[in-house]
Amino acid sequence: MIVVAGHIQTDPAQVEALYDALCALRPATLQEEGCIDYHFAIDDRAKGTILAFERWATQDALTNHLSTPHVGKLLESWGDKVAMDVTKFDAVNPRGLMD
Repeated sequence: MIVVAGHIQTDPAQVEALYDALCALRPATLQEEGCIDYHFAIDDRAKGTILAFERWATQDALTNHLSTPHVGKLLESWGDKVAMDVTKFDAVNPRGLMD
């Protein structure tokens, strides 16, 4: 499993619009093969930061997602308006919090 987590930062005046654009991807993305979770939350409006959290069954599933037209359109629209501190992790031994 691949876990993607981190922050996306934009101008605080644009954080709501970016959040809406990211959330608009959610319905289609959740239908993609290998998508387990796909979530965003505004972390700090004053700083313009959004928390990103995704889980993918495989690297191939994530790679395919990143090459979809809807992701391409988002990157084309927002790519020069954001800074990303997002990391990809390989989760090789997932278990419950209390396990």
